Amino acid sequence: MQTIPTTQMNGYDKNNTRDEKAQAKRYVFVTPAIDVIESDDEILVLADVPGVKAGDLDVQFDKDLLTLVGKREAAGIAYKRTFALSRDVDAERIGAELADGVLTLHLPKLASRKARSIQVKTS
Repeated sequence: MQTIPTTQMNGYDKNNTRDEKAQAKRYVFVTPAIDVIESDDEILVLADVPGVKAGDLDVQFDKDLLTLVGKREAAGIAYKRTFALSRDVDAERIGAELADGVLTLHLPKLASRKARSIQVKTS
């Protein structure tokens, strides 16, 4: 995984007084390993987020962008990944599960966008 450090702040401003904004929790952002599996009915996204609790996960789907953020408070690590998805995803039916450090996202396809067989008739 690639690690991208956040801006380092020591918690003090130029006058050596405590800066409240700098007191906010700092994280090292890590890109989680991802597997994407596509079937006729859905896109399945598996993200490795070890040590993250369900309450520390934020999954957003907005304007064809899927963003997931998971924070490990004690370790100061935040997993973050954003995907651009096609308009084939049924946003109302997206589901998520967390088990054994793996976040599973179910992205069902719209019924109108699913592949279908077309019967050819003879005349």
